[in-house]
Amino acid sequence: MTIFASTFFDLSVNFQLVVSGLALGAIYSVVALGFVLVEKSTAVLNLAVGEFLMLGSYFGVAFFMERQTNFFIGTFVITMIMALFGLVIHYGIMRPMVGQGFFAIVLATIGIATVIRAVVQIRFGPLEKGNLTALPTGTMEVAGTNIRWVDIIVMLVVAASVGAFLAFYSLTRTGLHMRAVASNIEAAAGVGIDPDRMYAVTWAMAIGIAGLGGVMLGHFTPSINPALAAIGLRAFPAAAIGGFTSVGGSIIGGLIVGVIEMLAGGHLGTKWREPVAFGILFAVLIFKPTGLFGQKDIERI
Repeated sequence: MTIFASTFFDLSVNFQLVVSGLALGAIYSVVALGFVLVEKSTAVLNLAVGEFLMLGSYFGVAFFMERQTNFFIGTFVITMIMALFGLVIHYGIMRPMVGQGFFAIVLATIGIATVIRAVVQIRFGPLEKGNLTALPTGTMEVAGTNIRWVDIIVMLVVAASVGAFLAFYSLTRTGLHMRAVASNIEAAAGVGIDPDRMYAVTWAMAIGIAGLGGVMLGHFTPSINPALAAIGLRAFPAAAIGGFTSVGGSIIGGLIVGVIEMLAGGHLGTKWREPVAFGILFAVLIFKPTGLFGQKDIERI
């Protein structure tokens, strides 16, 4: 605990940890956003969210390491490819399973995760890759503290992407239809909204967002390997804190988890990062199961 005592009240160290935590939390936010979007709109518990994140990182290897693609062009193309993958999953797997039991669909997402892992290892091999370096790797001084450019750019890219999504979700006709289907599918269908089309858009956007998160994670993490899929599990604490039914809450939840993880890892050691994150999950589920911004389901009987 000597390290803890020597750094806990160091403002420079804490500022650096908070900035890195916000960058990591931004990645968690986009993962949690995709998870909540699918769960809220389609009632599917997507356990392959971590594999989609990992796939985005490996696409980064293919574009930025192997082909030296421009960062912004490569990120856009990867996001679009992942979105098309989402459409394939909806029309090829989820749509034919309409009417199946909850656990059958959950098992289908586990099967998707297994296939993604296998394809990644066949294409890229079992050995880990270095982290992505398409972004500047230096630091800048802010208030006497060195802040990594990667952290700043990750936060800006994620903020712009999430802002664009929220504008689309809140202000466009398609976004309105998505919210209507998520709120009451029977009523939405009754006024002429096509739920199947909205489900397809939801899957495309959710997996596209996960791909974006994977590209950002590939620049943030020390190396890229199949174990990155475990990072997707952070979507659960993030979604639990924000509320499993709250799209905006998932974003705030991701930031909270990222900052707390980095503070715990910086002061207590990296071995405490996961226990702290999932400790928060247990506490929220016990004391406020709906999360900070979630709402209870009310049924008329």
